[in-house]
Amino acid sequence: MKRFASGNAIILPYALILIVAVLRLAVSHPYNFIPIFSCLLFFGAARPVREFAVPFFALAGVDIFLTTHRYGYALTADQALTWVWYLAAMFLGAAMLRSISAPRVIGASLGASVSYFLASNFAVWAAWGMYPKTLGGLGACYIAAVPFFRNSVVTELVFSVLIFMLWKYRQALLPARRAESACS
Repeated sequence: MKRFASGNAIILPYALILIVAVLRLAVSHPYNFIPIFSCLLFFGAARPVREFAVPFFALAGVDIFLTTHRYGYALTADQALTWVWYLAAMFLGAAMLRSISAPRVIGASLGASVSYFLASNFAVWAAWGMYPKTLGGLGACYIAAVPFFRNSVVTELVFSVLIFMLWKYRQALLPARRAESACS
């Protein structure tokens, strides 16, 4: 499968990133129900690497604004990890380009969610003084994050499958497109 070539392939990935950014700003505490990684995986599959800076800076900017203005915290080094995961999700989406299938989409979505959960909570444990710097403290940090992870992984899985499978089967789903394809 080659990069998405239609006009919708240009607009849709950017529209999804915009929606995610606006939702993050508009909803005071989304309980991790916003499918950031789903949209980044799709963006990576749909757009060339040279365009990855747009969603990266848009979402990092939203993170900076939320952290410093809405939540009143200073920026810390652990937040850079989130931004690295934004890029990683887009590159993972680009790697899925060879063959988009439900198992690959589910695997990529789970991979992005689980790896982010493990890395980001390790960074919280290491950078903040909320937990003792022991294995027990690390375990407590992970346990405290499980409710957020549950919401996040379900959201990412559902939206990843929806976005990719609807895109993959859009020709069959849209009668006008089928008729147009038949005439060509």
